[in-house]
Amino acid sequence: MNIRALIQKIKSSFNHHEEIPNEAVLGFLRVLESVREEDAPCDEIYARIDEYVEREVDKKDAAQLMPLIREHLDMCSECCEEYQALLDVLEKTSQDEK
Repeated sequence: MNIRALIQKIKSSFNHHEEIPNEAVLGFLRVLESVREEDAPCDEIYARIDEYVEREVDKKDAAQLMPLIREHLDMCSECCEEYQALLDVLEKTSQDEK
């Protein structure tokens, strides 16, 4: 579930004619930031990045299947560099096999 869908789900739980208070939105964003940091530290990403890259190389929608990893890669330059290096190697390997 992406952030937009999650916000829409929360919004639908409020009265449809009622604005979500700014304090609620800011609190929600703080919770999301803490969840991302705790649920997807770099060690966990490194442990699963090969699976993510293999899905991409196999033309599967890795970002949809593993959204927390995609979000982490978008925020963490070190993990993104590791991801890009692994993706480059696997894409070159798959091209050489053809």
